[in-house]
Amino acid sequence: MQSQSVPFLTLGGRELYSLKNLAFPNIPAELPFVKSKSLLLDHILPVNFQATERAKFNSMIRAANMPYREFILQLNQQASKCNYGDRLEEQLCDSLIAELNKISLQCTILEKKDITFAEA
Repeated sequence: MQSQSVPFLTLGGRELYSLKNLAFPNIPAELPFVKSKSLLLDHILPVNFQATERAKFNSMIRAANMPYREFILQLNQQASKCNYGDRLEEQLCDSLIAELNKISLQCTILEKKDITFAEA
């Protein structure tokens, strides 16, 4: 029975040439298909670094003409990449409060103890 790696490499053409370097010292055609696929996916798929994603989250600024609903959606989307775990709601709440344009509203919210994201 012929290995799946050979047709995979043949049909992939020159785009899969990088697999030669990734598989070194092995020969890509001799590797099991699953191993070849794994090497290639690890090389191609982007890696999200937690610190980078958190820095992006912490630097998010709501544009003056952006509706709060849209900003909240963007916050949620970016927060999903940050691995905050149990502190997710706290981080979302802090970011939302920090971006309130009306100081009076911001002060009113900050006067409340242990405010949740839903309340903010």
